[in-house]
Amino acid sequence: MKQFLLIDDDEIICIVHPAIIRQAFPDSQINIIKSSIEALEYLKTLAATNEPAPDVIFLDINLPQMSGFELLEKLSEEDINYLKNSKIYMLSSSIDQRDLDRVAANKMVIGFVGKPLSMDFMKSNF
Repeated sequence: MKQFLLIDDDEIICIVHPAIIRQAFPDSQINIIKSSIEALEYLKTLAATNEPAPDVIFLDINLPQMSGFELLEKLSEEDINYLKNSKIYMLSSSIDQRDLDRVAANKMVIGFVGKPLSMDFMKSNF
């Protein structure tokens, strides 16, 4: 069973993306966190209690309080080995070349995905 973590503050995305993920992987576990600060605490707690890391993390770039890139910086300051087997994808509804460059330069991130997720993406990447 695949474990997905969706970190996004958009209410519609938090409804649509889990539906797409479940359609591709009906037996998957999906956790939704709407704040990068809450996501940081959640992941730190999982690591501290030796719980399995999510298989896939979909991380919105534009989040209030702390952006997705800032969250990645905080995570890299923590135990980066905890997420070494997690596939992290950055999400955004706009395609800004500066964001694409930052995604490409970040070793923790597998790639960039435009919103909304598609079944083609899900089936071809997992």
